[in-house]
Amino acid sequence: MEPPESQSHKRTYSNLEDQPEHSRIDDLYLRFKKLHPCDDLVDESFSLFLKNAQEHLVAKYLDLLEEFFEALDSEGKLNIPLRDYSWSWFIERQLSLDQLSAAFSITDQKHLQNKALKLAILRNYPQFHDQPQITRATMLRALRAKSEEEGCRILKTVSRPGLFSSRVSGNVIKKGYDSNFLRSEMIVSTILQKLDEYSKQWKTPDYYAPYAALIGPSMCGKTRLLMEMSQHICVIFICLRPTDSTGYPPRSALADTLLKKDAGNSETYYNSVLAAIFQVVADFFNRQNRDMIKEGRFMTKQERLKEWNDYTQVASLGSLDRTRRTQEAFKKDVEAELKKSPDTTLHEAVRAMSESTEFITNPDQELIKSGHSLKVLLALDEARALLKTYTVDSEQSRFRTFGRSIRNIASDMGFFTILVDTTSHVAANFSLGSKFDPSARYDFVGEDQLFAPIYEIASFDAMVPTEPPRSWRELVSPERLFKYGYPIFGAYYRDAIAEKQKPEEIHNAILELAHFKLLGPTEHTQSSRIVTKAQAFAFLGPAIQPRINGAYHLNRELIASHSAICDHISPGCEMVMSNYPSQFTFAAAAMKFLKDERKLIDCIKALTTILLHGLDGTGGAGELASRIILLCAMQAALPVTSREGIVYGRPVRLVNFLKVLTGREEKDLDLGSIGVEQREDLLNHGMIFWNHFSLIKYTPTPSDLLECMYRGMAAQCHPNQSGIDQIFTIYLKRDSDDLDPKNV
Repeated sequence: MEPPESQSHKRTYSNLEDQPEHSRIDDLYLRFKKLHPCDDLVDESFSLFLKNAQEHLVAKYLDLLEEFFEALDSEGKLNIPLRDYSWSWFIERQLSLDQLSAAFSITDQKHLQNKALKLAILRNYPQFHDQPQITRATMLRALRAKSEEEGCRILKTVSRPGLFSSRVSGNVIKKGYDSNFLRSEMIVSTILQKLDEYSKQWKTPDYYAPYAALIGPSMCGKTRLLMEMSQHICVIFICLRPTDSTGYPPRSALADTLLKKDAGNSETYYNSVLAAIFQVVADFFNRQNRDMIKEGRFMTKQERLKEWNDYTQVASLGSLDRTRRTQEAFKKDVEAELKKSPDTTLHEAVRAMSESTEFITNPDQELIKSGHSLKVLLALDEARALLKTYTVDSEQSRFRTFGRSIRNIASDMGFFTILVDTTSHVAANFSLGSKFDPSARYDFVGEDQLFAPIYEIASFDAMVPTEPPRSWRELVSPERLFKYGYPIFGAYYRDAIAEKQKPEEIHNAILELAHFKLLGPTEHTQSSRIVTKAQAFAFLGPAIQPRINGAYHLNRELIASHSAICDHISPGCEMVMSNYPSQFTFAAAAMKFLKDERKLIDCIKALTTILLHGLDGTGGAGELASRIILLCAMQAALPVTSREGIVYGRPVRLVNFLKVLTGREEKDLDLGSIGVEQREDLLNHGMIFWNHFSLIKYTPTPSDLLECMYRGMAAQCHPNQSGIDQIFTIYLKRDSDDLDPKNV
């Protein structure tokens, strides 16, 4: 138990925000002084830190530092004066991370090292705190810099402009990640059934090996899907992300073993490693069986799998700090097995694992009515790491060796492998024969040697409420509109509101997040004035929805790096089609980007190139041009409208839109042969609400038009058909705030 003095200061910023400002600052100062007893200039240090970081980040730093010190002293044996002096020297750049780790006895605890590193960045460079693109290696370079200015330059080269000012919160994103998985039963059952079919179909020589690729853009829920599946079958989850990546899930400790540099080209090494992993699985569940018999108790399948998930850490939800889910214990047991039983064959280990997981063969009636035989899934996240060759001169990738090893697994073991990723390297597996291709055929010629990649995860629109908006206020509510499309945006709004952030700051943060998801990775040396072809289509896509056929590499890159949905992959993987379906948040971010005339021109030039090559799949240049013109008119009409809703997704008076579009005054607008009263009603009360176009293949009814307005969408009719090309809903907003279909 903590002493009373410690407890008195352990109050988070959210607990203090209702106090007067001077009281909050005084409390922060006392906590800062208590945690930095070796700082001879503590008053000056606190004032400068408060000025640079602002109140909320000072409070966050103190909260995290208290947690870090508690984790260091979990057994109450830490030398407190040594701790205080070491920490003071570390944040003053007089002590390296290695030296600090030695002083704190955490040389083998990477999660604590990472916490110390992030705390030092927050303390010295608060403007760069919580930016996921800043890697561990970059943070170390910044802390080794000879001056604060040099450190800022190092961090600035990889930081995203505007991200800090928009207050995108990594903590809020993490809360959304750990929240309930939406549509769990439908999504999980669909993918499990597919994998179950694959595991039953697996046999040589019909297929190359028991694996398939799970491909999807960032934010579609791939990793969370695996974690949900781990509640139903045994998932051996290993994340292969780079060592300096700060993303989540963290790199698994076993990644070093799987990607060992001096493993050679022989599949013997992978046979041994996989045998050790599978034997550890068998030993774990056999030990469970013995314990149940010894203690005379019964465990359900879910209880047994939960113990496995807690042991492997990465697939365990909520019970462990995310930075600590690195599978150290799992790796230790696997390496011990490698040393203890180096001659265990892969066949023996797989057989033992299969027998130990017999309890999973019982049909999960709630999930798959027909039952399933799949018991164990080896899931490799960030799987592109396997695509690298052993050496610069080698043409053989680790994946080819790995594939030959899992090919040796018998077909009746209830086992399958899934390779998960999103980047352009893994998207290249769609390309047969590519040197980056984990699905590339090896030793076979024929039609059906590879299992089709899985790319449909039905998480899109998962947060959209079943009940439509009943009032105009509900219609333009950012909280409702952010729920369309990827769940991350609606979840971010919900969790940021729960943290009592200001709505305007939340709007800016979400639009910045959407902007950088569309922008994709950029080279640090690349001028911010250059818009690449992929970026051009990433920002045009959510706004006017051009569809590109035949541009294989561009479609692949849009899915991999610019958050496009994968619409279709041909059976032979020769064709990939991407799309940006109706999504208000992406459209708002795109409209903000395209407001810059230079960027709009660059995007139009890229679109023109595609049209010249005949690769546009949704009609001719005229239809695309008309969408761009209408979108620009909508942009120009926004400043003269009301302040309802989001800046780049507000309702606009029809008369203002028509004046911008035609260049005419209200009295000169030609509305055709309608009566005077109808004309006045239309111009006085007509409102339009859309910020993007989306394709429809039907003739819309008034209720359909109302549905389009709910999404903030204008309809693009089927290309090259007679009649109207674009349709947007006009709503006659008279005195009542209630939405009435009769007013469409």
